[in-house]
Amino acid sequence: MIENIAIITGGNSSEREVSLQTSEAVSQSLKTLQISHEIFTISDYRELLSLDLAKFTRVFLALHGGFGENGMAQAYLEGLGIPYNGPSPQASAICMDKLLTKHIARGLGINVANYLYSKNGDDVCFEEISERLGTPCIVKPNREGCSFGVSLVRDLKADLQPAINAAAKFHTGILIEEFISGPELSVCYLNKSTLPIYTVEFESDFFSYDAKFISTKTNATLSILDRSTHQLVTNYCSAIAEALELDYFRADFIVHNTEPYLIELNTLPGLTSHSLFPKACQQHGIEFDKLVLILNNLDPSQYC
Repeated sequence: MIENIAIITGGNSSEREVSLQTSEAVSQSLKTLQISHEIFTISDYRELLSLDLAKFTRVFLALHGGFGENGMAQAYLEGLGIPYNGPSPQASAICMDKLLTKHIARGLGINVANYLYSKNGDDVCFEEISERLGTPCIVKPNREGCSFGVSLVRDLKADLQPAINAAAKFHTGILIEEFISGPELSVCYLNKSTLPIYTVEFESDFFSYDAKFISTKTNATLSILDRSTHQLVTNYCSAIAEALELDYFRADFIVHNTEPYLIELNTLPGLTSHSLFPKACQQHGIEFDKLVLILNNLDPSQYC
């Protein structure tokens, strides 16, 4: 069968720009591999529904966040019977929702930061935050990526309300978490294997949007972990993959006193020139073109 792949990119989430970069990287790879494809840049879910995908053998979702990663796009493609990359609609919805991710992780015995949840911030109580989480603490939207809307709160009276306002703009619920200090790990997983782990170093107090995409002083280096911590992270990722039936993902952890804490999961990690997922794959011996084939469920031996 001759492959013809529809790359769907854009979307209306805060991660649109990353999505466009991912689609361009995948397109360049498919050109190199001489695989027929077409890019569809969409702005909202209705545009996805209006696409004529009948002539395509599969879809590559280059969407990040929003309907592209929360299960909506996945459910639509399943209804059409078109193969696509990434997890099921159910797993996508769970992993996009930080609160649900925490529930799943705790059920699997994985450490997560203590937290409080608020639908819109109106019911937030200073005393409860102080007693259960302490300061500093982190305030973030419940279903948003790339650290958009995330704030560090040092003083509840001065900082909490502005932080809640910033998170509430996304209308996805608000998580208030205890601040976990320690090295931040980016852990990539592909086809039942944990790839080489990276430690992300940055100057800000937490891995903010600026630290991820703007700062020139953010650096990712191969992690040097003690055997016990490395094994824990590996076991955690294997447990997540098995429970949610994930073939690939990126997980963010913070290591506090040798104990790794899961921060969040990304089921459609970026594939840009500065993204950690392709870097980890390359370190594992998987070049980008081969990775694109694997993510499309195509046999690399037929193309490379």
